[in-house]
Amino acid sequence: MEGVKRYKVELRTHSDAWKSEFLQTKEKIEGSVPGKIIDIQHVGSTAIPSISAKPILDIAILMKCIDGEAIEKLVSLGYDYRGPREDNENYHLFVLRGDGEISLHHLHCYDEPGKGFEQLVAFRDYLNANPECAYSYNELKKKLAEIYKDNRAMYTSGKAEFIKSVYDSIDEEKRAESL
Repeated sequence: MEGVKRYKVELRTHSDAWKSEFLQTKEKIEGSVPGKIIDIQHVGSTAIPSISAKPILDIAILMKCIDGEAIEKLVSLGYDYRGPREDNENYHLFVLRGDGEISLHHLHCYDEPGKGFEQLVAFRDYLNANPECAYSYNELKKKLAEIYKDNRAMYTSGKAEFIKSVYDSIDEEKRAESL
């Protein structure tokens, strides 16, 4: 994985190598914390072949529990533990960095089934199934990457409304299916 310098935004054309790297990383993680993982998924833009992405591998992991042992094992693989989010104690972030503060992987770990994990997977699936939506998202990302190339937080914030609209579409589809 090429990675991106911390706080920067650089988009790349999709690479099939990202899926291979995910599969290798998944195997490593599963071997490191055996019996603790319920599900592990390749998410984020690197999991959507029709769009550009920051070359940072996003992995969503649903775990039985995120305890000291699990944290220690993931840290032993080279991941920095960024802790639970203030607004969601069931979400823990781990970041793998390369030389020069290059972000390579983000592990989005959840110790409870729910919206976080499920939304990441559903967003990926929705964009892969809806090329027009994926195209719109890609165009937005390219525009934001030009404006905020040195400010990843603003780039991410600029995508929030679009992402929420996709989540709303997913929720509408689920409601329609249940009728």
